[in-house]
Amino acid sequence: MVFFTSILIVVILYYLQSDGLVYVTVIALVAELINIFMTHTVTKSVEKRLKVQHRSILNGYKNRLKSDGKTIKEFERIQEDSVTKLYNANMKIKKYEQELAEYKAAPDTAKTNRPSPMEVTLLKTPPEQTGPKKEYIDLPDGSDRNTASN
Repeated sequence: MVFFTSILIVVILYYLQSDGLVYVTVIALVAELINIFMTHTVTKSVEKRLKVQHRSILNGYKNRLKSDGKTIKEFERIQEDSVTKLYNANMKIKKYEQELAEYKAAPDTAKTNRPSPMEVTLLKTPPEQTGPKKEYIDLPDGSDRNTASN
């Protein structure tokens, strides 16, 4: 743009001599106005493009913060549930310890009539099956290492 304006100014000055100075000044001012307008337009478009780029980056960070916040809330909820379960378990343990202490402090006649909390839990569990114990042997069939050690 500046190159073409310079060529035009040289041509006008060459042909019109003194009158050409006015035309050259007008052409230079018009060229400067066009240059300022184009610079302004380019600046605005670059600014708009950068805004879009920065906005997308910021939206990504906002989404990450939201997901991190949700994760933190989920972990806090899990922690609260765990604390509640631990508290309830500790209270049951204390209750069983008190019952055990009462059982031990009671006279011998009460011991024969009433089973302890441990005995109650043991009675509820099925007895272990007695029988031949199966042993896992990783030797192939036909190996006599097992019989040699007996």
